Amino acid sequence: MDLIKKCAEVFKNYVGYNYTFILDCNMSVTAMFTSGQFHHLVGLQYLTDIAQVNVEQPYNSTKRIFKNILNDNITQKLIESSNFYDNIYERLLYFTNFDDIMTAKLIIDFDYTKLPKTKIMSKYLLYKQYDDVYVILGLRYDEKKDIFVPETFIVDHSDYYVKDQTSYNVVDVKYSRYKNKRN
Repeated sequence: MDLIKKCAEVFKNYVGYNYTFILDCNMSVTAMFTSGQFHHLVGLQYLTDIAQVNVEQPYNSTKRIFKNILNDNITQKLIESSNFYDNIYERLLYFTNFDDIMTAKLIIDFDYTKLPKTKIMSKYLLYKQYDDVYVILGLRYDEKKDIFVPETFIVDHSDYYVKDQTSYNVVDVKYSRYKNKRN
């Protein structure tokens, strides 16, 4: 199975569910996962020279692109043909470890003001460290849906995002299907 499809297969297991992260400080955070989030999380928006993943193209939507990856209509070979593929390669590589990240550590009340060069507005960061690599899933609050949703997926070779932040261990994760059947 190619890398982009493997990433989509991993994420497919989360689509349509709310996940509640229970922390060792007796707090919990719930996040909703939809198929449309995949496009941004793996960085497909950076592959501007590939029409099949460009949401500006007619009939393309993030949900349709996700489905096309699962159905082998968008392949790793196509993704690799982008001049910008190197910009997302590590993201794809670590995205296959999404299950590990979902049960690792969580930063509560992420303080983006401690980072002068970030656009991240996430309230919570799930993260896992692999040697010198930090893999991070940012969760922001969606006021319309009244729930947290994935905002960003970062692979960083430093502790830039987690340094001087308060983190807790995820001790349990519970999930439930959400009512909106259109994922």
